[in-house]
Amino acid sequence: MHAKPVDQPRARGIVRLSAKYVEGRSWIDQLHQSGSLKVLFPRNQTSFLQAVTVNTAGGATGGDQFKIDALVRKNACLALTTQAAERIYMAEKSTTASIINSVRLEENAQLHWMPQETILFEKSNLSRSLIIDMHETSKCLLVEPLVFGRIASGERLKSAKIRDHIEIRKNGCIHFLDKLFLSNNITEHLSCPTIANGAHVMTLAVYIGSDASKLLSVVRSLLPETAGASLVQKDTLVLRALAFNSYEMRNFLIPVLRRFSGNLLPKPWMI
Repeated sequence: MHAKPVDQPRARGIVRLSAKYVEGRSWIDQLHQSGSLKVLFPRNQTSFLQAVTVNTAGGATGGDQFKIDALVRKNACLALTTQAAERIYMAEKSTTASIINSVRLEENAQLHWMPQETILFEKSNLSRSLIIDMHETSKCLLVEPLVFGRIASGERLKSAKIRDHIEIRKNGCIHFLDKLFLSNNITEHLSCPTIANGAHVMTLAVYIGSDASKLLSVVRSLLPETAGASLVQKDTLVLRALAFNSYEMRNFLIPVLRRFSGNLLPKPWMI
């Protein structure tokens, strides 16, 4: 008789967090964290509660499941980032790394969703979703940088998969929706001149606020030829950018994020 293969242990992590506004500052309201996902709260002198997530598993691979569920209460401000780049490792056949995130914003709340890069390794398989539910008076800044392969070591993604879903709702209706699906030889796909022209880094940034139109010309002046910004609604500015590596991307993205955030970048972005 042949012994059955033993299932490998999988990482699980859950964070439930709410932020409240008290006496001019934002504070932790409620916090639950379990498994391989933890949150740090570095001290800062701003009105934002800064939350830094730490994946103690060191990354994500097939079968891993991570979830963040956040609430930003009336008048509160929450900046959520990661301690470092998130690495998506090789997955066993037919297994997927799952990341499910959701944030709800109450009246006059502000959210800065600013994770650092997500790096896809060869043979990785990632399914990720983010749903942000906004009040009509709330504000939101979102950035999601994606890195396709370990560029410095010459890694090519010949067999990898990513399925990404970003949805922003306002008053219960879809305000912004972005879907990405890439599979198999992603490096070859991105090498096409009409797609990414050989770029290895792709970034999406979305700013939703009443001052979005005022920021458009300033943001465009900071962008290279491989990036562009548009006002898709009167309060919504969308930026898409390509770069050869993370260093090149950060050189122009950090000044842009400073403009969007009012110079309130989370500490991990400045290390």
